[in-house]
Amino acid sequence: MMHRPFRAAGAVLAAVVAGLVCAAGVAEAGTGTFIYAGCSPSKYQPGTPFEASLESLLTSFANAAPNAGYSTFTAGANGTGGAAAYGLYQCRGDLDGGDCAACVRDAVGQLGQVCPAASAASLQLEGCYVRYDGSNFVGAPDTAMVYRKCSTSTSSDGGFLGSRDAVLGDLQQGAGGYKVASSGSVRGVAQCLGDLAAADCTACLAQAVGQLKGTCGTALAADVYLAQCYVRYWADGYYFRPAQDSQDDVGRTLAIVVGILAGLALFVVFVSFLRKTCN
Repeated sequence: MMHRPFRAAGAVLAAVVAGLVCAAGVAEAGTGTFIYAGCSPSKYQPGTPFEASLESLLTSFANAAPNAGYSTFTAGANGTGGAAAYGLYQCRGDLDGGDCAACVRDAVGQLGQVCPAASAASLQLEGCYVRYDGSNFVGAPDTAMVYRKCSTSTSSDGGFLGSRDAVLGDLQQGAGGYKVASSGSVRGVAQCLGDLAAADCTACLAQAVGQLKGTCGTALAADVYLAQCYVRYWADGYYFRPAQDSQDDVGRTLAIVVGILAGLALFVVFVSFLRKTCN
C-alpha cells in the first residue's frame, strides 16, 4: 500500500521539475537579451533638429516592425544644419510580427539608456538589431567586425569539430538572409542585413566564418557579428544558458520545491504507516 503514495509524490516532483526546466528554457532564449551596443563619442544637443529627426526615425521603427522584419528610414533629410537621421532595424528571421515589434520597442528603449544622446548608435538584442546615424550608411558595404564572443570551454573531439564545420559550411550558403543549420550535436544560425544582395551576403558570411574559426578555434560556442551579417554556433546544452543570477534563482526554487515535496513524501509515508497500524 505504500508504493502508490511514493509514485504519486514522484509524479508531482517530476511535473514540477519539468515545469521549472521548461520555464528556464523559455527565459534563456528571450528575444530581449542584450548582446552588444556601439555608441559614438559625439553627442547631439537636446532640442536640436537632429533630435526631432531621430525621434521620428525611432517611432517609424516601432510602427513598421509588426509588418516587416527589416526596414530602412530617413527622417529630416529635407532640413538644414545636419538635421537628417538615417537608420534601420532588423528582426531575427524566425520572429513573427508581434515578437518583432516587441523586440524593436525593447531595443529602442535600451538604446536610449545605453547610448544617451549619441550622434550614432547601434544595438543588438537576441531577437533584433537597430542602428541610426547622422550620415547615410544604408547600403554602403561594410564588413568590419563589431562583436565577437568565444566560449572558454573547448573541444578537440573529431566528431564535434566535424559537426561544427558542417554547420558553418551550411550557414555560409544562407544567401536568403536567414538560415539555421544543425549537424550531430552542433547547432547554428546566420543572418545578413535585408538590403544585401545574395552574392554580398554569401561573401559576408564567408568572412564571418573565417574570422570565427580564426579567433575562436575549438570553442564549444562562438558568435561573430560583422556590420552586415552574423554567424553563431553552439554545442547542444551549452549555448543558451541562463545568466548566473537566473541559475541561482532556479536552483533556489528547485531546492525549496524539492524540500517541500520531500516533507510531503514523509508525511504520506507516516499516514500510510498509521493506517497500516490501525488496520
